[in-house]
Amino acid sequence: GWAILAMQVGYQLYMIFSPSFTYSIHRSLPLHMCGINIWLVALNCFWKNRWVNLFTMYMGTVGGLHAILTPQLTVGDAMPVLVHYYINHGALLFVPIVMNRTYGLRPFKWGWVKVYGLVALSSTLMAGINWAINTAFPSEVVANYMYMTEAPKVDNPFVFNELPWPWYVLPLHAAAVLHLIVINVVYRLTLPVRRDGVTPCTREVPVEGRMPVWQ
Repeated sequence: GWAILAMQVGYQLYMIFSPSFTYSIHRSLPLHMCGINIWLVALNCFWKNRWVNLFTMYMGTVGGLHAILTPQLTVGDAMPVLVHYYINHGALLFVPIVMNRTYGLRPFKWGWVKVYGLVALSSTLMAGINWAINTAFPSEVVANYMYMTEAPKVDNPFVFNELPWPWYVLPLHAAAVLHLIVINVVYRLTLPVRRDGVTPCTREVPVEGRMPVWQ
């Protein structure tokens, strides 16, 4: 947890003070879904909160996987940026697995639906934040956090760059639902449950065996 937090603070300081980097409110704030998730992942190493874990285990997995498979380096490709990028997204994939296995932070019933609701709400709010930044601070480089201003420029079957805003968002939401369902099935099938129906956790939470994979 401390290592991830230190990396986030160090990365922000690097972007601010590096002479080879131009810090921009439009691109440098940690407001992408992965940027928010990595802070939550780090802090939850101390909190061990099931709600925070619920969000990071689903969206961290989705964001981390696609960021590694189809990277888009929005702030450049300097070596510190690359190191930070791949360590961050690797942590998004593996830390929630460790938290689930070690502390038994089992996802809630219909947790994937609740996470999608949070994603839909937060991305809609981010569209407004992007608009506010671009209006208050006009620039050739636009704020595009959570890709709610422009579609990500990546070679990804779920991204339809030819669609205008906001229509390109619809396939992204459909893809998010599909990914959440698949991740939910994987977690439901693989999370260990003892014979007494309790997940191995420092704060044991009674459960009724394994939930159906669709919940």
